[in-house]
Amino acid sequence: MKFFFISIFLILTTISSSSYSKDEKSIINNFLKEELEDFELSKEKQNISDLKFKDDEGKEISFSDFQDKVLLVNFWATWCAPCIKEMPSLDRLKKKINKNFDVIAVSVDRDGVKKVKDFFNENKITNLGKYFDTKNSLAKEMNLIGLPTSFFINKKGDLIGYFQGDMEWDNNTVIEFINYLIKT
Repeated sequence: MKFFFISIFLILTTISSSSYSKDEKSIINNFLKEELEDFELSKEKQNISDLKFKDDEGKEISFSDFQDKVLLVNFWATWCAPCIKEMPSLDRLKKKINKNFDVIAVSVDRDGVKKVKDFFNENKITNLGKYFDTKNSLAKEMNLIGLPTSFFINKKGDLIGYFQGDMEWDNNTVIEFINYLIKT
């Protein structure tokens, strides 16, 4: 019986330690204004370091390959009008903040690498890598509902939250939030 209560205590301690503290929520909520007012903070810290996707050479990679960087993971497709609209701003954002930060633009296009490469070339997207989830396995793991959807990941690989819809990503509100995440 004693072992049972100790086990329950350890489980509850583990679960509660993965939640955001009131202070963490309060600080993050200070940044969720203007363009980020519809940002949804994750209810629990969820580490996604081991989730996998592919690059434009077909090599399987995971978020842990971007260790110690804050990530903005954007799911998009070449046939998605709001995705097309926001892609240049993601490219500019990556150029503006290139230390301890990366934009991971994950295409869910099933038409293959060539279509995405052509899109990048036609739209002069030069600062972003080309990543793919053609079988939607990563999208399922991250509970993706629609496109475009963008997720913020902290330097430890924890999912912070997400934003659904398009945005001009290189705005001051987002840049301040990213700089805060880089410092923590």
